Amino acid sequence: MKDQFVIAYLADLSMTQAVVSHACQLARILKKGLILLYIEDRRRHLPTIASVEKTLLQIEAAHPDLHPAHAALKGNTKEIINALPTLLNGVVAVAGVNPHARPFSTTHPNQVLHLFSQCKIAYLTVQTPLSDHTPYGNVAFGIDFHKESKEKLIWASYFARFNRSRLTMLHFPYTDPGLHNKWHNNVLFMDKFFSGLNVTYNSLAVQGRAFFPETLVCRTAVQTGHNLLISVTTDTRSLDVVEWFAGTQERRTVRNPMKLPVLFINPRNDIYVLCD
Repeated sequence: MKDQFVIAYLADLSMTQAVVSHACQLARILKKGLILLYIEDRRRHLPTIASVEKTLLQIEAAHPDLHPAHAALKGNTKEIINALPTLLNGVVAVAGVNPHARPFSTTHPNQVLHLFSQCKIAYLTVQTPLSDHTPYGNVAFGIDFHKESKEKLIWASYFARFNRSRLTMLHFPYTDPGLHNKWHNNVLFMDKFFSGLNVTYNSLAVQGRAFFPETLVCRTAVQTGHNLLISVTTDTRSLDVVEWFAGTQERRTVRNPMKLPVLFINPRNDIYVLCD
């Protein structure tokens, strides 16, 4: 048995191929176990466990090299997802996102963010099956003046160390001295952190301005050939008036029309990380 697991959250099974393909790749890269998670939540009117059991077993049989297991649970979806680190020893989850899904569907972008909003593990949101011959070979992450930016670094280092991914730090050229100084301090922290792990990275300035900077970071990542973006969600304790009414950056990034996979990390002091 593995000590930690990649969790393939199969929601309503409509995006099984996309979720499983990414989850399998993460399990191989991180050398962790794989658990297929299905939740029968009566309030969401999803199929019963009995009706999906055969499908879960077929998915297991299709990936003998990973020896996956499945967990078919009944209960409140959000509560179960919150408990993934302790309930299933999860270290990262994969969730399917369908921008065209019904508003309260478990694959609707807003619902995915809601269900994982308090989760203590990183979660990869995907829209399409993995097809790249060098999965996650080019990983991008934005570093700005917020201290939360630094929370992306440990997962960026995992991809560099375990997948030999090429890392690119995307940033805005700040003209305000105060913001530039805060950004520079984050970069100094990043340099020290990566140096201790023998991890290297490239730097790329993002051109233009946007009301939601992370959407521009996401677009730039795609335009420059990256196949994964690492992002931090907005701390709900620090939402401003605009975010309450217009929504957070991640509401747009998660449904990006370029279909770029996005690994989200919730800004928490008790986030769970790999045992390596």
